[in-house]
Amino acid sequence: MSDIQLFENMPAEYRELLAQLQPEKNLTGGEYANNHRLSIRGGVFRKIVNGKEVAELQSRTLKAVIVKAAPISRMYYEGQYVAGDSSPPKCWSADTNTGRASDSVDVSGRQASKCGDCPQNIKGSGQGESKACRFQQRVALLLADDEGNLVSKDVYLLSLPATSVFGGEQDKMAMQAYARLLDSHKAPVASVLTEVRFDTDASTPKLCFKPARPLEQEELLTAIDLQKSPEVTKMLELTVSKKSEDAGPEVAALPSLFPEVEAAVEAVAAPAKAKAEEVIEEPTVKVSKKKAAKPKVDEDLSNLLDEWDD
Repeated sequence: MSDIQLFENMPAEYRELLAQLQPEKNLTGGEYANNHRLSIRGGVFRKIVNGKEVAELQSRTLKAVIVKAAPISRMYYEGQYVAGDSSPPKCWSADTNTGRASDSVDVSGRQASKCGDCPQNIKGSGQGESKACRFQQRVALLLADDEGNLVSKDVYLLSLPATSVFGGEQDKMAMQAYARLLDSHKAPVASVLTEVRFDTDASTPKLCFKPARPLEQEELLTAIDLQKSPEVTKMLELTVSKKSEDAGPEVAALPSLFPEVEAAVEAVAAPAKAKAEEVIEEPTVKVSKKKAAKPKVDEDLSNLLDEWDD
């Protein structure tokens, strides 16, 4: 059983820091200066710096702080995916809450006036029973070492495919389910060290998320500073150029919902991929005018962590 007590008997100083974190609205409902990103191509975590792979992580699991996230986006690539092809998408939406293509999409590339009426948003428009227009999301991660220590302030951009954004069971939660769970316990996502791991039962790269521990005060200060950083904000912007490494599904391989599109939708043409995406349904968007509640001191996530440890 875990003895981690999240936010129980929280010191006043820590509570004040916690209140400074921005609401995780993009999780619940240009490039970074040094161009760091994380790829999951081939079911392996790969560090990419300035467009070149500099390290391939041996572990199927890593620990990181999810500093910030972009809104869920959509990408439509014309034709079948071809390995190595970095052609930009034909149409895209940087924020699915708008329900329409981004203003930067060329008129000739727009598939419909509204995403809900788009022929690329129908089952069967893609491979098998999948949809040709795919969901994705971009997140900014502060990586920790194997022991869970934050040893660097380098932020990595990770583009999540639809199967890593929606769905999943309690012990294999996708990003949206994980964010909602933490939100229900009044725990900001950026206040927790998160374990990110591959679902080894999935036929294509799919990530699952679960909490590891709350951040220490010094770590929390770092997360707050990075959230406010204009570089991190720009990192998450969805921008598509004519020939961009970050423009393909994983940026040419995975539909990236966060400039992107750079995660690696690598086997878009594979039947297994099509079958996996068949279960991804478009979420219902609800608009709420309620302000995000600030974290409360009496919230305790120990039971949540215990459930995973049992």
